[in-house]
This record gives sequence, structure tokens and C-alpha cells, in this order.
Amino acid sequence: MTSLQRVHGQAVVLSQIIADKVGLSPSDLECLGFLSHGGPVTAGRLGELTGLTSGAVTRMIDRLEGRKYVRRRADPNDRRRVMVEFIPARAKELEPFYGPMGNGSDEWLAQYTEKELALFVEFFSGMFEWGREQTVRVQALPAKPKRKKKA
Repeated sequence: MTSLQRVHGQAVVLSQIIADKVGLSPSDLECLGFLSHGGPVTAGRLGELTGLTSGAVTRMIDRLEGRKYVRRRADPNDRRRVMVEFIPARAKELEPFYGPMGNGSDEWLAQYTEKELALFVEFFSGMFEWGREQTVRVQALPAKPKRKKKA
């Protein structure tokens, strides 16, 4: 558990640093990750992936659309639905951060067998689902009242 906590903590810190460098919030940046790797999805699906409420997802899409990172478009299979997609031209801005990580991780993962990699995929898929469940659980908890400022 200590190793997992350290890896997770480092990922959070790295995400915050990159988000600061490109002028986004960490949750907005992570949303771009879902969209750039998974392709266009509905706002509802983004909510499922992130564990964010529908209102939070709508505000996030509005921010990212305003910054021209994403666009809304009609679903070609159901014109009543709206899809959210990452604008690929914006990937160039993120390349200095993620390009070297992708290249380095390919080299690092090459030392493992297909069977070991399959175990990693199973493990991290399970951890993702568990983390998403925890996000939903924690969001349902009452917020601590804000302190009143002293005059």
C-alpha cells in the first residue's frame, strides 16, 4: 500500500505541475487525457469516467471548450446526443510534457513479459474502478462548512 500511495501521490503532484504550466486545473487536464486516449464521449460518459457530477462535468467542458481544447459535436449515430472530443491540434502543446513520458514508459515496460503486462492491465483497471467508486463516495459526503472570516 505504501508503494501505491507513493505512486499515486507522485502522479497527483506531476499532474498539478503540468496543469499549472498549461494553465488548466488538474481535473481539466485529466479529462483531456480521457478524451485524447479514449476518443469522443458524451458528457455523461465523462461523468462516469471521472466520478464528477453532471454539473461539474458541464462546467469543465465549458472551460475546455472556451480554451479550445475540446469541441462539442452531434453524435453521428444519434443526432440528439452531443459528443465531446479533444481537438488534436492542441496535443502539440502537451507534447513536451507527455511525449518523453510515453517514450520512456515504452522502454521501461519492454522489460516485462506479455503475461506480466496483462497482470498490470488487470490490476490498474481494477484500481481505476475502485478509485472511481471512491470519488463518487467522497463526493456524496457532506462538505465541511467554510469558516467565516474575522472582521
